[in-house]
Amino acid sequence: MKHTLALVLLAISAFVASATTPHQAAALNAFKDRIGGRGAHKLIVTEIDTTLAAADGSERFVIGSKGKRPMVKGSSMSATTAGLNWYLNHYAHVNLAWNRPSVELSKVKLPVPRDVETHTCVAPYRYYLNYCTFSYTMSTWTWERWQQEIDWMALHGINMPLQIVGLDVVWYNILTRRYGYTPSEANAFVAGPCFQAWWGMNNLEGWGGPNPAWWYERQAALAQKIVARERQLGIEPVLPGYAGMVPSDFARKTGMNANGQGKWCRFLRPYILDPNSDSFASVARAYYAELDSLMGTSRYYSIDPFHEGANTEGIDVPAAYRSLRNAMVAARPDAKWVIQQWQWSKDQYRVLDQVEPGRLIVLDLFSDGHYGVENYRDHEVVYCSLPNFGGRTGLFGRVDKVVDTYFKARQSKAVLKGIGAAPEAIEQTPVLYDMLFELPWLDTKPDTRAWINDYVTARYGTDSPKAREAWQLLHESALNCTHSIQGPHEAVMCGRPALDVKSVSAWGGSELFYDPAKVVNAARALLDANLSGNNYTYDLVDLTRQALSDRSKTMLAELAATHAAADTAAFAAKAQEFMQLILDTDSLLNTHPSFMIGSWTEMARDIASEVPGTTEADADWLEHDNARTLITVWGPRPTSELTGLHDYSYRQKGGMLRDFYLARWRKWFDEGMNPDIDWFDFESRWVRTDTTRYPTIPRSDAKSTARYMLDKYFK
Repeated sequence: MKHTLALVLLAISAFVASATTPHQAAALNAFKDRIGGRGAHKLIVTEIDTTLAAADGSERFVIGSKGKRPMVKGSSMSATTAGLNWYLNHYAHVNLAWNRPSVELSKVKLPVPRDVETHTCVAPYRYYLNYCTFSYTMSTWTWERWQQEIDWMALHGINMPLQIVGLDVVWYNILTRRYGYTPSEANAFVAGPCFQAWWGMNNLEGWGGPNPAWWYERQAALAQKIVARERQLGIEPVLPGYAGMVPSDFARKTGMNANGQGKWCRFLRPYILDPNSDSFASVARAYYAELDSLMGTSRYYSIDPFHEGANTEGIDVPAAYRSLRNAMVAARPDAKWVIQQWQWSKDQYRVLDQVEPGRLIVLDLFSDGHYGVENYRDHEVVYCSLPNFGGRTGLFGRVDKVVDTYFKARQSKAVLKGIGAAPEAIEQTPVLYDMLFELPWLDTKPDTRAWINDYVTARYGTDSPKAREAWQLLHESALNCTHSIQGPHEAVMCGRPALDVKSVSAWGGSELFYDPAKVVNAARALLDANLSGNNYTYDLVDLTRQALSDRSKTMLAELAATHAAADTAAFAAKAQEFMQLILDTDSLLNTHPSFMIGSWTEMARDIASEVPGTTEADADWLEHDNARTLITVWGPRPTSELTGLHDYSYRQKGGMLRDFYLARWRKWFDEGMNPDIDWFDFESRWVRTDTTRYPTIPRSDAKSTARYMLDKYFK
């Protein structure tokens, strides 16, 4: 009798452990209602069953039916939400993206699967984001936008995203509560909202600030909301670990020995504490205590010392790596160190000798550009795609190369444990991320042509031969880069005026790597598909924008030819045509919110609206000192002009094309192509003193505008 009772109790406990808990059920229902509209949780059954996991622990989801409803079961919360996204795309033909984060599922036909479909994930780590993303894209986000992004992460099965929101609060509290800094002294160290990525990577101090007191209160609340929602959806945030950073005046304020790390793009870098000193361990303890108080602990900590050429002279680098590892382990014994491999020096590779295998996770940050997955000995590696730099606008991808190199990595001797996206900015070319995060759930390498055809059906909710034709043309051109350029080729219309704009930013280039006629034909084919919906209008605007952008390079060459021929009349006519193209492109972009500069500047201002008692001056600080500065001059004059940071984050956006880029070209033409124009001074007027409030709602139709532009420029 006792034996029977024990078996029954054991069976009950196993069932409870494997079944969806009430907390998980509530989280899943709320998630479904956010992405699918009120009541969506009743339309699709979702369950978590840990016994579904493979024998080696690999996560798995199963798509089937329960009664008359579709059902998705997963071995974990993340597997379940990824399975739901798979069902939406491959069965219901519903593609949720940055431009369309939710849909009314009650208005969508939801097929009930007749058979069971199972997928097992080969990547326990599904990483997302880059420090830069938190500035180039996320720095202007409100909580509403953050909620959408976390749901997007869950849909894509992401289970370890970087999370640095609140790092400013951690340091502000450390300095003012523990080390005697005044608020103004702490603010001289902490960067402003749009520049915290580089401050967090030990590149600069204070730029974009000073931050008002309300900012820290808001950030603390936002950080706690973010990590709570991520954990609710089975997502473990990668928190910012301690990299030895201290303010450059820390030694003077505290007497603790700290080493200078030189400059980054003429910004003074924060200092680093002597890793062999007692003060190093004490500051690290203070840091992790403040971090834990704000965000809790994590299994993963991002630590990236000596980023982008920091000076290591006088620093015992091996000792530094050991000290960083020990400080992290002291804070959480089972934690893993997540480190970005980005332009490592010889010294930085020494981390591989100082941290034991199983403790370090190396993000091979640019695997699709500079494949290095097999370079990290016995340490765990994550294959990462880095498709965008600086948020620079452009239709761009490496579809075939990503598939080929990721499956190459799966067959290699590397300790490949994950896949990730590490873009400097997001909200562009969503197809790249939909494809990337499906790959670890596939047993074999997909046929990219067939995958794109399926994607098109999901994207638009219907099987359209013309839409498929458009996307296959993109697959053969803009989405099939085979070399290692940093993001899309650049739009010459956005460059500082010259007769030959070789690049807009110092690290980019304007040479096309494909036949531009294919993008024009793709835009025409998509227009001829004559579809509707947000995804369709977004893509139609983006393809037409790219066609016009490529056309600007040809028109600039024609302009230069008239100048070389000393044909004054032809030159004047070509100059007018070139400027009209910019104005027409601006009109096109103003037909979709995703391409309007107001979506960037007004959301920045809306941050102040989240906090009672803020003023118009607070909103101006967010827009002008931060949001506008980042995407134009970037830094003060020496940084902007002498290191090439100006236009690194240029944006081809409606309103900005007209008032910023076109204004530059007009001034240049009006002044006879004067080579001595003080562009920094000219650009700073739009950044600092222009009071234009840009709209966020389109006032004209995307389809008719795209048709007009294609007919006008590509007869």
